[in-house]
Amino acid sequence: MSLKNKEALKDALGLFKANTFKVIYIVLIFTVVLTFTTKANFLIKTDKAGYIDALNLLASLLASIVATVYSITIVALQLASTQFSPRILRYFLSNNPYTQITLGIFLGWVVYCLLLKFWLIDAIPPEQSVVPDSMKPILNLGIYGCICLIGVVLPHFIVTIAESINAASITRKITLHTLHEVQIAQKTWQHQEETKERPQHTNKIAIKSENFGYLRSLNIEKLRKIANQYPQIDFIEQINDVGSFIQKDVEIAYIALNAPIPEIKKIENQIRKQFDIGKFRSYRQDIHFGLRQLVDIALKAISPAVNDPTTAINCLDYLGEIIREIMEAGMPSVGFTKWKGEKVYLNEASFDRVVNQAFDQIYHYGKNDFAVTARLIDTIRKVIPFALKINYLDVFADEILEVGLDFSYQYQNGNLKHVHSQEQLMRIFKITLKTIQTLEEQYRHLDKNDYEGKEKLQSLRNKCLKNIEEIKKIGDDMTL
Repeated sequence: MSLKNKEALKDALGLFKANTFKVIYIVLIFTVVLTFTTKANFLIKTDKAGYIDALNLLASLLASIVATVYSITIVALQLASTQFSPRILRYFLSNNPYTQITLGIFLGWVVYCLLLKFWLIDAIPPEQSVVPDSMKPILNLGIYGCICLIGVVLPHFIVTIAESINAASITRKITLHTLHEVQIAQKTWQHQEETKERPQHTNKIAIKSENFGYLRSLNIEKLRKIANQYPQIDFIEQINDVGSFIQKDVEIAYIALNAPIPEIKKIENQIRKQFDIGKFRSYRQDIHFGLRQLVDIALKAISPAVNDPTTAINCLDYLGEIIREIMEAGMPSVGFTKWKGEKVYLNEASFDRVVNQAFDQIYHYGKNDFAVTARLIDTIRKVIPFALKINYLDVFADEILEVGLDFSYQYQNGNLKHVHSQEQLMRIFKITLKTIQTLEEQYRHLDKNDYEGKEKLQSLRNKCLKNIEEIKKIGDDMTL
């Protein structure tokens, strides 16, 4: 069982420990004890009219509950769209099995009760008031099922919805989905070798899309089979990475041929079918999609309309965890790769794009917030020790240079003095110094003493030290 499924099961079972269910358990135990002490049984014994009244009451009650359940779901969708991001809405309903099953059970049981009334009970002759013993278990099932839905499923659904619209729950679920895709992608990355340049060939045939939308997934196994099936094919090249928007009649792949193939149109159609293009992006093969959702939630949180930096910090923590897992999984540092020993070139998300997407926008819109800026730089510092490739460290060096130099520039121009206190500015520069130190230590750990950006990092260090001394001096002058 994957990590996300284990966590979902754990959360679902954990909700049964809520105080609401403790009351239900007490009532249930009392009913069972009372039944046995009075030497009764669990079968409802009544006449035809009694069953009709019970089914009428429970069916109408369930119908009202269904309307309530739909209302709760709509409110949750509206709140999630307003507070977090519209991109997470379909995972509350269309991609959420629990919500679908709950709504389906309630609707199905309403139909079941109606069938019992109009099909089973109406089959009893009008002059007969006693229900046959063969029908009683079926009728009891409908009645007890309604009681179970009202007493157990409905409270659990309400508690689950309340839990699911919590910011921490949403960001964690997004992270678990993304980490699940990282684990799947790791099996693919192990068979890829990095290629800095696209392959050159004199006879390339372009395969164009017949539809427009987002590239949701790519069947790599089928592409490998097609490439190996025809010796005339030198290689198949993927142009756009998963998650990209594909316009109609644009190239999505190339076939490089060393000799003509009579059934080339058939091969083109086969390759075209391996590209799944639709209106929605999905987690499948698209690590950027999970990152995009976390970044969107963080940007929404730090906007003036919401002003919730704690949620933005929560997103940064999970972004750091995703990047750490990506590095341990061995993600290619460049976006263009070749399947080892095969004739397939793939265009995938590169590590520098992952880091840039995770931090750039959040820093740009959150640099006026001390807590967000400090946590962003500190998140980079925490994941640097897990970078076991020089290319990974180079990406982090570029990122901390971009953030640190811009923050220092903003400070020198006086753009930050009205939004940050002197103590906050000093703490951010100190965190930047720690990050530079961690980066240099990791370079030394990998036996890389001469690396690109070394002089720029030293320059950034000097600027941070200079800014700290300047802030201290201002503080001393104010004290005097």
